[in-house]
Amino acid sequence: MCGICGIVSFDAPVEAEEVEAMGESLYHRGPDEGGQCILPHAGLGFRRLSIIDVEGSHQPLANEDRSIWMVFNGEIYNFRQLRLDLEKAGHRFQTRGDGEVIVHLYEDEGLDFVRHLNGMFAIALWDAPSRRLILARDRLGIKPLSYAHQGTRLAFASETKALLQLPWIDQSLDMNALADYMNYSAVPGPRTGFREIRRLAPGHLGIFQQGRFAEQQYWNVDYRAKKPWKERDLLAAMDETLHNAVRIRMISDVPLGVFLSGGVDSSLIAAMMTEYTTSRVEAFSVGFGRDGEYMNEIKYARAVAQRYGMEHHQLILSPDDLLEHLDRAVWYLDEPCGDPSAVLTLALSDFTRRHVKVALSGLGGDELFAGYRRHLATRYQSLYLGLPRILRNGLIRPLAHLLPEGRGNQLLNSIRIGRRFLDTVDEDPKRSWARSTSFLPPYQGPIFGDALAGINRDTFINDSFESHWAAVADLPDEVDKVMYVDSKMYMVDARLLLQDKMSMGVSLEARVPFLDHRMVELAASVPVNMKLRRGTLKAPLKKLAETYVPKHCIYREKKGFTFPLDAWLRGPLRPRIDEALSPETIKKRGIFAPEFISWLQRDYYQRRRDRTMEMFQVFLLELWMQIFVDGRRPSGLAKAPPSSGAA
Repeated sequence: MCGICGIVSFDAPVEAEEVEAMGESLYHRGPDEGGQCILPHAGLGFRRLSIIDVEGSHQPLANEDRSIWMVFNGEIYNFRQLRLDLEKAGHRFQTRGDGEVIVHLYEDEGLDFVRHLNGMFAIALWDAPSRRLILARDRLGIKPLSYAHQGTRLAFASETKALLQLPWIDQSLDMNALADYMNYSAVPGPRTGFREIRRLAPGHLGIFQQGRFAEQQYWNVDYRAKKPWKERDLLAAMDETLHNAVRIRMISDVPLGVFLSGGVDSSLIAAMMTEYTTSRVEAFSVGFGRDGEYMNEIKYARAVAQRYGMEHHQLILSPDDLLEHLDRAVWYLDEPCGDPSAVLTLALSDFTRRHVKVALSGLGGDELFAGYRRHLATRYQSLYLGLPRILRNGLIRPLAHLLPEGRGNQLLNSIRIGRRFLDTVDEDPKRSWARSTSFLPPYQGPIFGDALAGINRDTFINDSFESHWAAVADLPDEVDKVMYVDSKMYMVDARLLLQDKMSMGVSLEARVPFLDHRMVELAASVPVNMKLRRGTLKAPLKKLAETYVPKHCIYREKKGFTFPLDAWLRGPLRPRIDEALSPETIKKRGIFAPEFISWLQRDYYQRRRDRTMEMFQVFLLELWMQIFVDGRRPSGLAKAPPSSGAA
């Protein structure tokens, strides 16, 4: 696990100082050591977090004749079997780590090397004889990889901030990406906040040769390959596949643990981990609130930990404690991301890193097995549309809008969710899904400044969404369509980005067994009526959990963490928000129409509507601008020591 970066230039020499500056900006991803090599036409940089072969496996790595060079971020879980096969083929290994198999696989298989890898990875290979750079990102997009292409030069890095170290990269904002952010609360790939910096798509290779850059897909999940599963056979297959995924993700030469939220997914992972170790599993949970003011699931995590005799580490924070992480979270995220759970994930990662270097996570279960209410809403949409129009528009919708709206208790949350369903449901499933995932408010005037004039909730279009929806437009089940789109956008651009950046911000490696590609392919083969059986979200996963997890931890309302956003925005953050949304600041940025910001503030502070998320997104965007445009560096960040030199 580490941070990687590099430059390929065909017309001018690569400057070692530029590669060094990129590497230093990634110090938090790999504080154990750094390395770089400067070759004709290419420079590769590396920051290492030592997990496997701690004393060896220094990068950049080369093949036997040093014609192929590589830096890579991540873990290859099947490296031992690959190594045996490669040694039989005559390859000689210099390390005991997982990365060296990549170089030799490329020698034997060419661009097909990536199909043999089971892992999470971002890879850069420099093929000197062919004068070709190959970038590769894992199938699901667990590890990030960005690049900037300018004529005969291309730079790449694990994070955007590393590319911002290069003076020749245009740092103009991508205004469309900022509109995307306001709609999705994250920036969908391939865009980033900067016009010239892009993200390599999951399951893709990027090939730079003779000044031309092209992407090609090597893997995709197929929701068409359904199987007529019997429940008993499905549960057995899930059990075996997930066990294997957990087992291989426990390969480590340093201590590891598990994020234990108390939910079904993390509890399953934690329980299975106990089968592959003779030591007590170290589990890490975080909760917050004053006298239970904000609900959390830590009591369920405690029950699972006690059942399996885990070493349970619990971090209890006050709501205001989390605010201390806000600026650091924005810095580590790199990209505009309005998910308030970033600060919680950073706090949990920071706490976990004091004890272990690696933590397994339950991320992915909801995305694979239909675990969100919006998946259920999509399932029931056709039933609602089957009601007479006069009943829907003349009675149900008007009555729903007479009910109070808000956040906090279960009733208000249910009313808010129900009203959102009624406001977004449409005869066209694609339009319904686009509305249901949009955070743009129904403001009638211009939301954005001149550069984005005309973009509002009704006119917003995102090319990535259109492309992903078109790829599965012929699927017979609407839930499969939205789950596919979720796997390409929300999971990658919000959940995985957030987990990677927050964990690596404190030099912690997070592994995700549910996103083993074999588990993903198995889940895609399951018919929707099994995933949402009798209205139960992710029904087969909960059924499997009955074998491992106390039943009262499984069949209950999923609460998660109720963030005190409203209390923050009206309390300790109010002075900063007033400054961020002042007429002077709005005019200076030119992103939003001043009239929209005034409307948003009135609607929120006068409690006309629940605009908490919209207010938070606008505020977070201003913090991002201060840090990545104005150059304000948050306090408390790790700083790289002097360079260790080039290879």
